Amino acid sequence: MKLDSQKLERQLLGLIAAAEAMPAAAPQVAAETRGHLIVGAQANIYNTASGAYERTQDYLRSLDARARTSKYKVTVTVSSTADYALVIETGREGNLVQLQAEALKRPNAAPAYTEGRSGVEWWLPGPVLTGSQVFALRRLEALFLKKVRAALR
Repeated sequence: MKLDSQKLERQLLGLIAAAEAMPAAAPQVAAETRGHLIVGAQANIYNTASGAYERTQDYLRSLDARARTSKYKVTVTVSSTADYALVIETGREGNLVQLQAEALKRPNAAPAYTEGRSGVEWWLPGPVLTGSQVFALRRLEALFLKKVRAALR
């Protein structure tokens, strides 16, 4: 077996560059994740059957996604400042760990993750944050994989 040391060195340098380039993608992923939060809130709350309460849009305004970076690390944090965010997320008797496990099993994180919550069935989970967390993870993975593949060519 003959190894091409120059090619291997180029690929190694390309892999290092791929990791170093990821922090530049952080603002893009955070912005896309904020959009995903809005889509998730619409699907789980605002576009569902009406209930016996007025929809103030307060929850929608409470949603945010922020990126933090270091040289080789990107973190996208998904949050809500609403006091009732956990109740919306997990429903009346939901389990956050189980909800996260189910969200991770979804083959495509782009569509909103719903469990049937509505204005009528308000006690069901409305995994707005959980779905967006998985979306951000998958998006970062896809961007990194694209850079790795380019480096290995």
